[in-house]
Amino acid sequence: MRTLYRFAQSARRTSLALCLASLIAVALALTGCGAASSSESAQGDSYKLVEDGKLTVASDLATPPFEYVDDSGNDQGFTVELMDMIAQEMGLELNYLPAQKFDNIIPMVKQGVKTDVGACNITINDARKKEIDFTDPYMDSNQGIATVTGSQYDSLDSLNVEGVKIAAQSGTTSEEWATENLPRATVVTFDDWTAAFTAVMSDQCQAVICDLPVEQWMVKSSFTNMTIIKEIPTGEQFGIAVSKDNPKLTAAINQALAELKESGEYDELYEKFFGSAPGSSDGASATDAGGDAGASGGSSSTLQVTKATARSNEDGGANVLGGIATRLTWEATTGTEESVSRVTLALPEGGSFEDSSATVTVLNGLDRTDVEATAKVEKSKLAISFAKPIAAGSNVRIEVEGVVFPSSAGAYAVDGTYELADGGKRDLPTSPTIAVTESTVVQNIVRWLDDQAWVDAWNANPFLGMFFKPQYVVTSIASLFQGWGIALLVTAIGFPLAIPVGLLFAFMKMSRRRYLRGIAICYINFLRGTPLFLQIYIAFFGLPMIGLNLPNLPLGVAVLAINCSAYLAEIFRAGIESISKGQHEAATALGMNWFQTMGLIIIPQSIRRVIPTMTSEFVMLYKDTSLLSSVGVMELMMFSKNLTATTGNITPYICAALYYLVVTIPLIHFVGKIEKKLAAGGTDAR
Repeated sequence: MRTLYRFAQSARRTSLALCLASLIAVALALTGCGAASSSESAQGDSYKLVEDGKLTVASDLATPPFEYVDDSGNDQGFTVELMDMIAQEMGLELNYLPAQKFDNIIPMVKQGVKTDVGACNITINDARKKEIDFTDPYMDSNQGIATVTGSQYDSLDSLNVEGVKIAAQSGTTSEEWATENLPRATVVTFDDWTAAFTAVMSDQCQAVICDLPVEQWMVKSSFTNMTIIKEIPTGEQFGIAVSKDNPKLTAAINQALAELKESGEYDELYEKFFGSAPGSSDGASATDAGGDAGASGGSSSTLQVTKATARSNEDGGANVLGGIATRLTWEATTGTEESVSRVTLALPEGGSFEDSSATVTVLNGLDRTDVEATAKVEKSKLAISFAKPIAAGSNVRIEVEGVVFPSSAGAYAVDGTYELADGGKRDLPTSPTIAVTESTVVQNIVRWLDDQAWVDAWNANPFLGMFFKPQYVVTSIASLFQGWGIALLVTAIGFPLAIPVGLLFAFMKMSRRRYLRGIAICYINFLRGTPLFLQIYIAFFGLPMIGLNLPNLPLGVAVLAINCSAYLAEIFRAGIESISKGQHEAATALGMNWFQTMGLIIIPQSIRRVIPTMTSEFVMLYKDTSLLSSVGVMELMMFSKNLTATTGNITPYICAALYYLVVTIPLIHFVGKIEKKLAAGGTDAR
C-alpha cells in the first residue's frame, strides 16, 4: 500500500510538472510565433506573409455589398474582388479566412500570426493607427441612420431620448458616432449588421446606424420595411489594415492599389457594385428630417457651427475627463456668401491644444473635397489655414487628437474666429457645450502606470502586452464590474426559477399518463438537442414579431432558466429513480400518500444525491450568460467585447475570465467536497 501511495504521489508531481512545462512552452510559442510563421513572398520581396505565396485576409464576411457569403458558401463582394485583384497584382494567391468577428480583426492584424491584413470596411482613424498601419484609402464613406418605415423615430432629436435604443455593430465607428452624438440614447452593440437590423425590425431597438453604403444595400435588398431617415456626412475613408511590423507589405499593397486605379480596373469594379463612378453621389436618398442638431447644408449667409463633441477618454467608461487628452470633433457649414481661408478654434481657460494633431475634412454634400490645410498650435488656440479657400456652403469637420479640457468639471464650449478669402475676420458662433467631468481614481492609476519603466518593459513583450497589459487590467477590472453584476443577477434569478420547472417536467416524464410523458419528452429533447444560442435568437428576434416584446434582461433570464430547466429535469428524474423502490413500499405501508412519500422521503434523499450535479449545472448557467452578449444584453462578455474593440487588445477578455473564475473555482471546490462527503457516507453505510 505504501508503495502504491508513493507511486501515486510521484505521478501527481510528474503530472503537475508536465502541466507547468506545457504552459511555459505555450507562452514561449505564442511570444515568438509571429516571426516563426512568417515567410518571404513568392516574388522574393522582403515583406512577410503568414503563408508563402498567399495574401491572407481577415474579414467578418457579413457586410454586403462589400464582403459576404452567398447561398453557395462562396465569398463575394466589392472588397473580396478588390483584394483578389490586389493579390494578383502582387503575384500572390488570395486566401480569405473563415468569417471573424469585427472586433477581433484589428487584434489579429496587430499580432500578424493568423492573417496578413484585415479588409472589412475598417475606417482609418488616429486611434486605430496607434495599434496598426493602414494602406492608402480605397473607399470614401459616410454614416446613415435607419428606422422602421412610418415609425415615430424620424429625426435625430426623436432618437436622442432616454429609453431609446440604437443598434450598431460592436467596435465600429458607427457605435462610436452614436455614443458621442446621441448621448441620451442607449447604444446596443451586435456582432454583425444582420443582427442589428433584425433587432430594429423586431422592436428590440428603435434605429440602426451603420456605414451608408451598407445601410443602403440592406434597406434595398433585405430590410425593405425600413427607411434611411438621415445621411450623416462623416467623410470616412476605408483602408486595409496591416501590422506595424510589416511596413513593406503596406507599401506593396499601396503600389498594387495605385496601379489598379491608374489602369481603370478599380473604377470598373466600383461601378459594377455601386452603379456609378467613384466620387459621385450614389444610392438611395435619405429622408432629411428637419430640426436635427448638426444637420449640414443650411442656407445661412454666414458660417454656422453645427457640432462640437468630444470622445470619451475614460478608460472603460463613457465620460469626458478634464486634464486628460481626448479627441475633439468640431463641425461647421460655411455661409452661402462666404469663402473661408482660415479657422481658429479657442478652448476655455485651462484647456490646451499642445501636443495635438488635427485632421480636416471638407465635404460637399456627402462627397469629400480634397483640401490642403496646415495647423498651428498656440496653447489654447488652434489655427487651421487652407491653401485654397473653402467654397461657400461646404461642410467643414476638424478632428483634433490630443485636446485637453480644463481639469475642473463643467460644460465647455469651443469659440474662436474665422477669416474670409477677402481678408475679413469674424467671430465663430458659440458651439454646443461639451460636458467634462473630473478625473477618476482608476484613471489616475492608469496615468501612474503609464510613467513606470517596468510597465514599458512588460508591454514591450508582444504576448504580455497583448494579453496582460497592466493599464488595461486596471481599467477592465473597474469597467467589467457592472457586467459581472448583471451576469450574477441573471444566474441568481434564473437558476431558482429553473428548479421548480425542472422538477415539474421530471415528474411529467415519470408519469403513467402517456400525454404527460410525451409533452415532457418533447420539451426536454428540444431544449437539450438545440443550441442555446439558437434559442436566444428565437426568443429575442422571434417573439417580438408575434407581439410578445419583453425587456432584454427579463427575457434573457427567462431563456436561460427555461434551457436550464430541461437539464435539471433529467438530473431530478435520475435522482428520484435512484431511490430504491423499497422505500416507496415502506412509505405506503406506513399509510403515506404519494405527495407525502415524495415530499418527506424521496425528494430529500434525491436532492442530497443530485447536489453535485446541480452545482455543476449552476456553473454552466453562469457561463452561458456570455451568450446573451450576441443579442445586446450588457452582461460581462458584452462589456469585455466593447473594451477589446476599443483598445485592440485581448486583456479585457482575460479580465472577464478572472471574473468568471472568481465564482466557478469556489463552486467547483464545493462540489468536490460534497462528492467526497457523499462517498464517505456511502462507505460508512456499507
